[in-house]
Amino acid sequence: MNEIENQSQTDSPENQVEASNQAPTDDEPLFSEPVDNIIDSLKKEWIEVQLESTITLTQLADLQKQLSQYQGSKVQLYGAKVGWVDTAALQLFLAFINTPNTTVEWVEPSSELRSAASMLGLSTHLNLPV
Repeated sequence: MNEIENQSQTDSPENQVEASNQAPTDDEPLFSEPVDNIIDSLKKEWIEVQLESTITLTQLADLQKQLSQYQGSKVQLYGAKVGWVDTAALQLFLAFINTPNTTVEWVEPSSELRSAASMLGLSTHLNLPV
């Protein structure tokens, strides 16, 4: 068999399928792209955060912990249920919104949330509708 015929046999669709079904060896990476790139691409997806009906100083430690894991991500804050929010909570939202590489979008912010931000002059800084 000459070299051209041998090459055409190894490039046949059957051989390509067989090669693609083989398990990776220790020499081959499990992913075709670096894991960091996969994580970065996932961070580009919107993450939904449902806000509680009452957000005061008492709840801030838990909320801060939750939000901190989404730094550098695209986050949608669902505020329809918010009935009471205090100044400390609005300050936490302001700090989170200003975190580098973090994009925050409000979804259905309640009138109470918008009103509290407006009274403190934070509506524009929080990107809340008036």
